[in-house]
Amino acid sequence: MREYHRAIFFTKAPLGGYYKYKDYFQIFPCDLENRPVTEAQRHFPNILEFWTSKDEKIKSPIEFEGLEELFDLTARTLTKQDNILALLTAFTNNIFFRYTDLGGNWGIPLLKDNPGKEANTWSSKWCYNMYHFPDLPRQMKITQFSEQKIKSIKRVNHQLFYTYKPNLDSDIESDILFPETIDLLFDSYYSIEQEAASYIDVACSYIVSAIELHYSKKTLSLLSSFTAMETMVNLEYKDDKPEQCDTCGQLKFSVSRKFREYLLKYIGDSQGNKKKFNNYYSIRSKIVHTGKQLKTEKLFADVPEDEKQTELVTRIEILQISKMAIANWLLTNKVRN
Repeated sequence: MREYHRAIFFTKAPLGGYYKYKDYFQIFPCDLENRPVTEAQRHFPNILEFWTSKDEKIKSPIEFEGLEELFDLTARTLTKQDNILALLTAFTNNIFFRYTDLGGNWGIPLLKDNPGKEANTWSSKWCYNMYHFPDLPRQMKITQFSEQKIKSIKRVNHQLFYTYKPNLDSDIESDILFPETIDLLFDSYYSIEQEAASYIDVACSYIVSAIELHYSKKTLSLLSSFTAMETMVNLEYKDDKPEQCDTCGQLKFSVSRKFREYLLKYIGDSQGNKKKFNNYYSIRSKIVHTGKQLKTEKLFADVPEDEKQTELVTRIEILQISKMAIANWLLTNKVRN
């Protein structure tokens, strides 16, 4: 038996419409009555509707006697919620997230929009990372998906979506867009075998890390993008057994070659791409094996503007290719029903 749930999640740009994937889940901007609103928000609240079933066997590692069922329900709902948000993040050009650190932090509550000099009289308060208001619990209870009367999220050509001016949450005024293949991506994910899906889940988790760290920990963000790609490479070649050359003892199909061949197959096979992918792997190796950091890692790095721009473009290219490495594999390996 299905149990339907609502959950609050956030984006860093307006959702601008709704998206429903079959009878699995739907998302839309938070439209609850008496909800908190502010012109200054940088996290846009949205609603995720989905369902769980007791057949989904996920147990909470922390349980108290008499509360086992409640803990297991929490484990099921959070696991499914996080899975959907990670997939949306990996398939699109924006991050979809919930607050996970509920310990709190010091902050100054914004008591009114555009307070002017009055803000100088305000003091810091200990704040919980939480979107809440008194009537929220009542409005979060549902027994089926709610009917939506707003427009659907606009979709863009698959190739252009990932390669031509991706938003990456840099523009908080523009509505979020989806690739035109979004349904096909979810079709494939939900149809592949569990072992393959587990690889996809790991790759998506690294995409999430890459985006979370994009502006703060640039080198680690780049490594997360590379690791997402390498996870997909491992999926592609999981059944291959490495062979050694009888003469030199080297592996006939090295890790770097698998990396390049995977990208040539799923991103595009050309001489220019071959050179670019080899260069990408060289960047990855320098970071992993020599401890090299990006030149722009420090906040006030003394780096010429052209080098800053080159590093930024390279990081974005690798992030977008890591997403396409997942998306194009799913589109190519979709199970035909």
